[in-house]
Amino acid sequence: MIHGRDGFVLIDLSADKEGENRVAVTFKDVARLAGVSTQTVSRVTNGADNVAEETRKRVNHAIKKLGYVPNKGAQMLSRAKSRIVGIVSLDISLHGVALIANGIRNQAHEMDYATALAVLADNTIEEFRGAIRELIAQQVDAIIINAPVSREMAETLIDQFSHLTLVFIDVPEGTPVNHISCDHLAGARMAALHLIGLNCDAFICISGPAVSTASSIRYNEWQNQISQRGIKEIARYEGDWQAASGYNAIKDALLKGLHFDAVLVANDQMALGVLCALSEAGICVPKTASVVGFDGIQDSQFFSPPLTTVKQDFNELGRQAVILALSQVSKPGQPQAKVLPVHLVERHSTAMKSDTHYDKQEILSHLENIRRLLP
Repeated sequence: MIHGRDGFVLIDLSADKEGENRVAVTFKDVARLAGVSTQTVSRVTNGADNVAEETRKRVNHAIKKLGYVPNKGAQMLSRAKSRIVGIVSLDISLHGVALIANGIRNQAHEMDYATALAVLADNTIEEFRGAIRELIAQQVDAIIINAPVSREMAETLIDQFSHLTLVFIDVPEGTPVNHISCDHLAGARMAALHLIGLNCDAFICISGPAVSTASSIRYNEWQNQISQRGIKEIARYEGDWQAASGYNAIKDALLKGLHFDAVLVANDQMALGVLCALSEAGICVPKTASVVGFDGIQDSQFFSPPLTTVKQDFNELGRQAVILALSQVSKPGQPQAKVLPVHLVERHSTAMKSDTHYDKQEILSHLENIRRLLP
């Protein structure tokens, strides 16, 4: 083993298991073939920004052609792995995000790996690059990205950090990257059809942030199922996954005097805010309006009333992300995609719509409660 410049380790593969001689590939060999300096090779393999796209491609092509092994690969071949799985994550105060991170940690521990976490301040490409570099400095073997990423951004990160295994959890379908998710399409369909089957015909939809592929899939499928049957979407609100955004959406709908009998919500935390706003307004759930969430977090069974929701297994999602990541580290291949099943959990926040109309006293009560919400 030869220690080269710029923190890389060069391995002498002068003889393979069949006794055939090979010439050790050096850092300078890559630079010479690509027609660049060794400093440029270093910048490329470390994912630096200040490299022209064409130059990056030439260096990566030279690395592949020569079979050059950077530091991380050298560690694997020498069995001196760091044995760390990195996580790039949204704010872990979000319930689902925290549960996924816990699933990653549990599975990594069972496979004798530690975990390292980098939390994003926002979803900019600069934030992702900074988080990945932070984890590279800790010599991670792979990184799981548990944050919304566009196709363009995912492809940019894959290209920039081409020697690192990345697995994405929230990325558009069809993106050529390692990807794992729960079945958002099937879950959204279950939720919409459940309410349609209860004779609901005036829907409010509360999605998550537009940047999230999971949120977009859920909302688009709700809209698809509703529009196919000529049912009204009274209003759409975009939330931020937090309970307050669900609360504020319903408060706004009530202040506008919107009539609705069903609320589809993109996650359980926002659904909690929906239930709170409806309760404050004196609107009975599910007698007057049925509410369906998404996620199936454990606490949702203790909401008032207990929440009907689409259950996705966050722990299993995190576990499978680790298995996928490490399988790609040990045996790199074509990008893999995996989708985990979901199911509907029916509780007391939904019920068959009654044909009985409001009586006068009930209407007056609702109006009084709405009046109290006015600033």
